[in-house]
Amino acid sequence: MSKVKILVACHKQVPKLKSNMMDWIQVGAANQKEHFADMIHDDGGENISSKNPSFCELTAQYWAWKNLKADYYGFFHYRRYLNFSEKKYVTDGWGNVLEDKLSSQMQKKYGLTDGRIEKVVSQYDLIIAEEKDVKKMPSKNHSVYEQYKEGNSLHIEDLDRVCQIVLRKYPEYKEDLEQYLKGTKTCLCNMYIMKKELFYEYMQWLFDILFEFEAKADMSDYSTEGFRTPGHLAERLFTLFYLHAKRTRNLRIKSLQTVVVLNTDYHGQEDVLPAFEQNNIAIALASNDYFVPYMSTLLESILEHSSGNVNYDILIMTQDISDVNRTIIKKICDNYTNFRVRFLDPTEFIEGYEFFVRGHFSMETYYRLVLPELLPAYDKILYLDSDMVVQDDVAKLYQENIGGYLIGACHDADTAGLYNGFEPNKKEYTDHLLKLKEPYQYFQAGTLLINLKEFRKRYTVEKILKYAVSMKFQLLDQDILNKLCEGSVKFVDMSWNVMVDYGRIRQSQIIALAPKWLNDLYKESRKQPKIIHYAGPEKPWIHPEMDFGIEFWNYAKKTPYYEYMIARMIENRMTDVYRKYHRPTIQSGIQCVRDHGVAYTVKYGVKKLKRR
Repeated sequence: MSKVKILVACHKQVPKLKSNMMDWIQVGAANQKEHFADMIHDDGGENISSKNPSFCELTAQYWAWKNLKADYYGFFHYRRYLNFSEKKYVTDGWGNVLEDKLSSQMQKKYGLTDGRIEKVVSQYDLIIAEEKDVKKMPSKNHSVYEQYKEGNSLHIEDLDRVCQIVLRKYPEYKEDLEQYLKGTKTCLCNMYIMKKELFYEYMQWLFDILFEFEAKADMSDYSTEGFRTPGHLAERLFTLFYLHAKRTRNLRIKSLQTVVVLNTDYHGQEDVLPAFEQNNIAIALASNDYFVPYMSTLLESILEHSSGNVNYDILIMTQDISDVNRTIIKKICDNYTNFRVRFLDPTEFIEGYEFFVRGHFSMETYYRLVLPELLPAYDKILYLDSDMVVQDDVAKLYQENIGGYLIGACHDADTAGLYNGFEPNKKEYTDHLLKLKEPYQYFQAGTLLINLKEFRKRYTVEKILKYAVSMKFQLLDQDILNKLCEGSVKFVDMSWNVMVDYGRIRQSQIIALAPKWLNDLYKESRKQPKIIHYAGPEKPWIHPEMDFGIEFWNYAKKTPYYEYMIARMIENRMTDVYRKYHRPTIQSGIQCVRDHGVAYTVKYGVKKLKRR
């Protein structure tokens, strides 16, 4: 196998694909205080790292030329890659394929695996980023020369000066240069893969031209973008070099689409280890950006009842919590040295699966299913739904011995009442579809003490998720976990998961139908609830007068989101009043996520539903 090395230029920490051929390189490292530990740095050996503000990603190419040994040299950006698949994808106005984020699915989709890259690269001398037609771009220029002339913060005299240098030093390029500047096709972004001999020739030619330009040009009053002129010029010079080589040599050349990744935020998820070496109480939560204020209320309640003798390792699973909200959430714990908050993205595990979601449930409910592999360094974790507040130190629950069990959880008196007559089809579903042997040993999944080590022995996450999408489970992941954990559940005191009296009917009409021993457990748990669970579509941030609503607001008013929650509640209540007197319009068959009874399917990696 030929040695293919592709450097991915980065100026910040970014998510990475798994590859032996691709290496991420920190460009402009000489000008930065921090050297990223998991990257190559362009200021080692012979380099021009300090020129990065003007030479851009070319500092990585120069470093590779002088310091890296390979048979093929390639260059991507942290947010731009090439499409090695056999399929052509729809492009935007700039001729780029757009992808939301880096993921293993995205890697497979575009053939960015070592095997596929090596297979394609070995057949060619040069692989280029597909030429773009400037006439089809939003600016609709009539030529490459005009496009540069009209470019933001660029100066046409710089391109003229470079052309003069090329014609004086390399007159054999005259024909290609004239045709190129009059034409409409150009390669952008300085992305390519070249065979060693051709790469060395290109580097010698390119930097011979650019260094002379740099010596003669005066960029002292250029804007930040204008100061990047050598990088912009290099894009045109690369196209010129490619066109000349194509005309004068018998080269094997392949053109590939450019894939632009829109979200490249890095949140330090790789190799997640326990936050504290001793007395580490690991707690997992799940939330989307909309739900952050309510999750922060849960976090505030955990803080208030925490102990100074243990350490709390808070792991929040999310796909979309904004950087602003991440910062706010972390600041909530700033005054507690025994708390650490981190954010984990479960996308890698759930992408490609079609999950059934209905009513007030959200996609985030499925995240707990991937915890065994999302946290390979953890043996145990306490999972809490985000629509809760705690009234006691959760470290006490975490210390419960669940050795030999898959899970520790509380009995579900509500589901028992549904099964025992309140919901007509519940018994049929539980007995014949879910096929539970002991329906009254069903647990409520809002509070889960998960034995991750034991889970990894019995199930892979892939097996769990395949089962999760095998049918439309009525209570989603809760049904799934009850089936998978059947016979391996340690039941803990129900006070650790006290479900509120939803609609003032849960206690009197539903749980009243449960076996007496379950009804008694529920009544006893309500006397001194350790965790209050606002399970169901009725929420205290919409209906503060509901059962245990005051307890929620006692914590909510201490969070940074209190005023925000009040404003949102008023808006929701006004919406309810409007709906009461006006016939609601449901668009696309999907109601607001807090409406009850609507079912829909979400396929990750394909479609996402917008939330209010």
